[in-house]
Parts: sequence; C-alpha cells; structure tokens
Amino acid sequence: MKLLFHYNPGLQHQVDHAHAFADCGFDITPTPDGDADVHVVSGPYFALRQWRAHPHVLVIDRAWWGDPDCISIGWLQPDGTRKFAMCGTEPRPQPSVMPWKTRECSAIILADYKQDIDEIDRLASQRFVHVRIRRHPAEEQPIHKLHDMLILSDVCIGHSGSAIFEAIVLGVPTICTDPQNVCAPVCAGNILDDELWRGNRAAWLHAMSYRQFNLNEIDTAWELLKDAL
Repeated sequence: MKLLFHYNPGLQHQVDHAHAFADCGFDITPTPDGDADVHVVSGPYFALRQWRAHPHVLVIDRAWWGDPDCISIGWLQPDGTRKFAMCGTEPRPQPSVMPWKTRECSAIILADYKQDIDEIDRLASQRFVHVRIRRHPAEEQPIHKLHDMLILSDVCIGHSGSAIFEAIVLGVPTICTDPQNVCAPVCAGNILDDELWRGNRAAWLHAMSYRQFNLNEIDTAWELLKDAL
C-alpha cells in the first residue's frame, strides 16, 4: 500500500505534519500530485480539491484542545465530514469540564467565517434577553478572548466552527445548527424548539480524545485509523 502526504512547503506547520508522517513510513511530497492508495492532506486548500473524490483520503485539521502540536485526523466522507478512528478503551488526556450553567438569560452567537447570521440573530433574540455576536477572527478582531466571552454567557449558538467545543467544556449549554459538527451530539439542534442539553459529557469526550493526536503519536493514530478504513 502506497501512502502519500501532500504538504505546502510554505507553511511550517504542514512541513512539521509531513515529517511526522514520514517517520511512520509515509511518502511526502510538496506538491498536490502523485499516485497513492491513501492520500493525506493538511487543511482544505492545498491538495484537498484534487483528491476529494479519491476513496481513501485522510484530512488533517486543527485539534479541539491541548498541545498546539495536536492535530485532528479523519477519513474524508462523500458529504465532506470525516470518519475518525475507532475509540480505544484506554483513557487519553481530556480537558477538565465545568458544571453546566443553569441560567438562560444571555446568549452568544459564534459566527463562522463569512456566515450570514441575521436569521440566527433574529431567532435568538426571540428566546434570550441578551444576545451578543462574536464574528470570526479573520473578519473582525475580537476585543475580548473567546474564553472570557463564554464565561459571561449563559448559552452558546454556533454552526460548524470548532469554538463551540470550548463552550461545552466550560459548561455553557450550546445550540449547534450543523448536525454534522462533532459537537452536535452534546448540543441542542434548534434555537426555538429544543430543550438545552446538559447531559454527561464523559463518553463524548473519550471519543473526542481519539480524534486528535500530537505529532509524536502519528504511528498510534495510523494504526487506529486503518481499522476505520
């Protein structure tokens, strides 16, 4: 089986990813081209377009928490989502969670990049007394840190962004309008109708811990990901 990692040589983090995979027996190339049984791409721009239709593509993206060298790794699915490694039984590092908030007075909307949130804002304003909006940092430099804004909010509303993970860990009940988001299983799905979810996060966090690995664990990640192929 030929394994090929495509990386952008102008991005140091992709170079680091490539060398971590090379240590595990993958060929690496600084171009989007090449034939292989399994292609690995880092991020949505450099090589993903070329190999999107290939049956075996591993997509690397940012991790949800932890070491800045951590990455999330999963098999690309036809609908654009990723299928992750099967969960092991051994515990892995996980973030500490805070108790769920019980008030539902204020809400924060975490907007995706270039997302039109007018309708979400309108619906949220029908349910919550105070609604504030945090634009994507690529569009508007935030005055306050995400952590601080979440601490001051009773409820979080998000779509596909990874920032809602932090809200859930901080005990902020979350409404996730994207059912394909990995956070959706521990969120409500509709702004007006759903009761907010405040269940046990342990099993979900255990599964999430097997969806991201640091660069020293790529061999472990690959063994687990092969089982999900």
